[in-house]
Amino acid sequence: MGSGKSTWAINYINQHPDERFLCIVPLLSECDRFKNDTEIEIVDPEKWGNKWKHFRWLVENNKNIVTTHSLIQKMDLDMLELLKSRDYILMIDECLDVLDTYKITKDDLKIIFNENLVSLDKDGFLIWNDDKPYKGVYGDIKRLCSFKSLMGFRKDNSDDLARIIMWNFPVDFFKCFEESYIFTYLWEGSIQKSYFDIHGIQYEKYMLNYNGQLIPHNKKLEYEKRRKVVDLINVYEGKFNKIGMKIGKSNPLSKSWYEDKRKKNKSIFTKLKNNTENYFRTVTKTGSEDNMYTVFKLYSKYISGKGYARGLVPCNARGTNEFKDKKSLAYLINFFMHPDIKQFVKHYPIEFDDDLCALSTLLQWIWRSQIRVGKPINIYIPSERMRELLLQWIGECKQIEDVA
Repeated sequence: MGSGKSTWAINYINQHPDERFLCIVPLLSECDRFKNDTEIEIVDPEKWGNKWKHFRWLVENNKNIVTTHSLIQKMDLDMLELLKSRDYILMIDECLDVLDTYKITKDDLKIIFNENLVSLDKDGFLIWNDDKPYKGVYGDIKRLCSFKSLMGFRKDNSDDLARIIMWNFPVDFFKCFEESYIFTYLWEGSIQKSYFDIHGIQYEKYMLNYNGQLIPHNKKLEYEKRRKVVDLINVYEGKFNKIGMKIGKSNPLSKSWYEDKRKKNKSIFTKLKNNTENYFRTVTKTGSEDNMYTVFKLYSKYISGKGYARGLVPCNARGTNEFKDKKSLAYLINFFMHPDIKQFVKHYPIEFDDDLCALSTLLQWIWRSQIRVGKPINIYIPSERMRELLLQWIGECKQIEDVA
């Protein structure tokens, strides 16, 4: 997150020209950076009928490759076997989307288990039970079962299967590499960290020191580096925050809150829109070219307003410099992990912090703005929960005690 991780990766590649690298980045624009700044030949798969076909050819021919998160999501059994036979070093910029709800109806879920087409192994993976050739409506499930990409679990104290079937990025992918790097911030708040813990994938935490060298993670140094940026963040505290105050069990500005208000009280959207317009007009006094905001996509038509309508930046934006000139921000959501993923993760005896996940998402979004180039920003966060998480993160690094 603005710490020079991509620069370190490029330098490492240049220092090891005899190695083979597979680099996975969020956006095509980052592919161009790797191709332009590395001193080796590194190729971004192009459309040979489709990009996956070209990707396969590049792996078969031991080429250095840079590609996007979206392409690598197409991973299949044949590619896993091919990668195992090669000797790539893996570099991933920002965490992959490794868990998602597999869409299947309740009736179909009953059928595949009652007809004994699938079963759960001891680790929770769905196993296709019939080795005979199969072509039919459950062909995709059979394909995903072939490389352990679907998981389920039983309800607590019951033999009944929970309604959720979870798609997993193939765990065996990470077994294809002797050396792997994932570049991200707040690893502890990432879904990929939980995924690694669920599957017993071992990892070690490192960071960059002031000289750009990779060293074991040091909490004191992290706080020192954080202190250099937190003073650049001016968090709005004023009457426009009242709309996001938590009352009882409510979670104002969460996705469920937006949906409830859409059905019962759309006038609250007008109030939030007016608050945001007034914030940009009377508090930051910045023009539309300087302003950016986020809201859940389905509700942008209700919230978009004068002075910031063209500044919508998705709340899950990562790895882009496109908005590095934005100086005034409005974060109009209260982020929670998808409830299906949360239920799945909490089924396992691992540590998971929902608030840290929310903070990680917020910081990734903030770092799309001009703070990534060392310039100050203003931010309006009406959600009481999200604002407090950011203020706590800011306050932590100002502690005097030695936390090393």
